Amino acid sequence: MNSVQILGNVTREPEMKATRTGKAVARITVAVSRSYTAQNGEKKELTDFISVIAWGRLAEAVANQLHKGTRVFVEGRYSTRSYEAQDGFRRYVTEVVANMIAKPLDTRKEAQHADFSQFGTVEPEEQPKEKPMEYEMGTIPF
Repeated sequence: MNSVQILGNVTREPEMKATRTGKAVARITVAVSRSYTAQNGEKKELTDFISVIAWGRLAEAVANQLHKGTRVFVEGRYSTRSYEAQDGFRRYVTEVVANMIAKPLDTRKEAQHADFSQFGTVEPEEQPKEKPMEYEMGTIPF
C-alpha cells in the first residue's frame, strides 16, 4: 500500500505549469516538523521539506488558494521518477502526488474570538411543539 499523509506549512508560493497537452500541474513544498528526544534527554526538532505535486483541477485550486505559510493537510502517494539532466547524469526525484489537499480549521484561541458583528445577530426560531401520536389498541401497525 502506497499512502502518504502529511501536515505542514507551504514554504513558498505554488509553481503552476501546464503540460504539452494542456493539463495543469502545480508544485508546492511542505515543511513538516517532528521532534525527538536525544540520548542526553534534550528535545530536538527536525524539519523535512517534502515536494508535493497536484494535477488537473486540484492543481488549479492549489495555485489559486494556497500561499507561502498556509497550513495544509496532504493525502497522496509517494512517487519516484528519473530524468537525464543537462550535464548528462541521471537524476532521481521523490515526491508526493496529491490526491487531496485541505486547509485545516484554525483551532488557536485567538482565532475563536473573531468579530462577526457585520453579519448581525440571529435569534433562535421557536420550534412548533409536535403533538405526540396517539394510537388506539389494535390500530398499532406492528
